[in-house]
Amino acid sequence: MLDNVTREAFDGHSLAMEAENGVKNEDRIWWAQGEMVTAFYNGWQHDPARTEYREYAESAWTYVRDVLTDKREGSEWFWLLDRDGRPYEDRPIVEPWKCPYHNGRMCLEMMRRLG
Repeated sequence: MLDNVTREAFDGHSLAMEAENGVKNEDRIWWAQGEMVTAFYNGWQHDPARTEYREYAESAWTYVRDVLTDKREGSEWFWLLDRDGRPYEDRPIVEPWKCPYHNGRMCLEMMRRLG
């Protein structure tokens, strides 16, 4: 599955939002970026010979830290970015479908895995 995701949606730093009927939505939604960090690291843990998975996890984390994180006071991650990393300003910080679950899960998982 990771190979397919890498081939179809991962640009080396971030993950495209979705594809339907062969049309890729190049926006970057918050939850997929966090889950991608954990997924690639998990892939490397299960097959350490696939060192590219660990490299992808690290690159994805750098994207989250440097691009996806909303650095305004009282904020967390942007909801949605365009392909070039620009946030959609009309999205709230948090609402019923946007909460810190995926970012918190990624952080807890990676803290556990990294010791």
